[in-house]
Amino acid sequence: MAAPRILLRSRCPLSRGITTSRLSRSVLPSISTTFTQRSLTSSARSWQDIVHTPATGPEPPRTESPIVPTEYSKRSIVFLTLPKRAVRSDIEALLRSKGCDIKRIQLRLDRFTFQNDTMCFVELGSENQVSEAVQTLNGSVFLNKKVVVRPAKEDFTFGHQRNLTNMVGGSRYFYQEGTSAYEAGRPLIEGRRMMLCVQTPGWGAKDMVVSTRNKNAMSIIDQYFGKYGIETLGALHNFYGDKKENPRLLCFLDFKTKEGADQAVAELHDTEIEGRRTWLKISEPAPWRAHQIGKVDEALLTELQEKGLAPRETYNDKFLTPKKKTLSAEEKGM
Repeated sequence: MAAPRILLRSRCPLSRGITTSRLSRSVLPSISTTFTQRSLTSSARSWQDIVHTPATGPEPPRTESPIVPTEYSKRSIVFLTLPKRAVRSDIEALLRSKGCDIKRIQLRLDRFTFQNDTMCFVELGSENQVSEAVQTLNGSVFLNKKVVVRPAKEDFTFGHQRNLTNMVGGSRYFYQEGTSAYEAGRPLIEGRRMMLCVQTPGWGAKDMVVSTRNKNAMSIIDQYFGKYGIETLGALHNFYGDKKENPRLLCFLDFKTKEGADQAVAELHDTEIEGRRTWLKISEPAPWRAHQIGKVDEALLTELQEKGLAPRETYNDKFLTPKKKTLSAEEKGM
């Protein structure tokens, strides 16, 4: 008798020549096979998909069996709203200061900025350490920013998160583990990383929403620069109300080969593309960017400095600890 009730609830139109008993044998089996099991990955569309709290934990859909927590998911926490300049060593130091044993860390960084994507998963030594870490760290200030710390969701597994990629090239993110940081910096060493600057206000009408403007810009980049072989495209910078005619950084570009990068510069640098003057120059890390690279991989920064590709003098975040301005003799006399 369950089949007729299901059909009535879904308001499935029935032909007069078809009975519910025939449908229960033919149609319903195919319907039941369309329900898929929950994918046990660490990817998420929202924070509620990643973490849970005792008061507002997600309720398993009626078509699924309850998820049985794995041992490591019960021992794992997730940092949300993480300061972008925080790296693996910063997080390890914070947790160890609270008496936590660290078994595994999953932290993803942007290959162009060496900053994280504001989220980090950590497996601790025990469930008690998870409770203590959440209690002491949630809402605390870390690197001048308040962080959110929650227990990992029951079906969380360590592995690749959803791939935040642009429509041009591959993902700009890498996991801070092994030699991944050095590989992310290889385009700098090989002279394949370029700065794409465009005459303001960039490509796109002023009344366009940001997402539409960015999509338009990526389409133009693919059309004009794609033929030289783009490996990865960085995040697009928005021109917020800037009406000046000077060029502004739109994004970083990693080309697949040095030859492709050189050819793109020779043919497209200081030319007009889609009504905007366009510049393509080799990327030179600023002092604060070099400092961030050194926090992630000191050997990489040393090699860049030895080859004259990064400044010798570096300093921390340009907004929090800007370099002190050197006064001229005239200013000192005043």
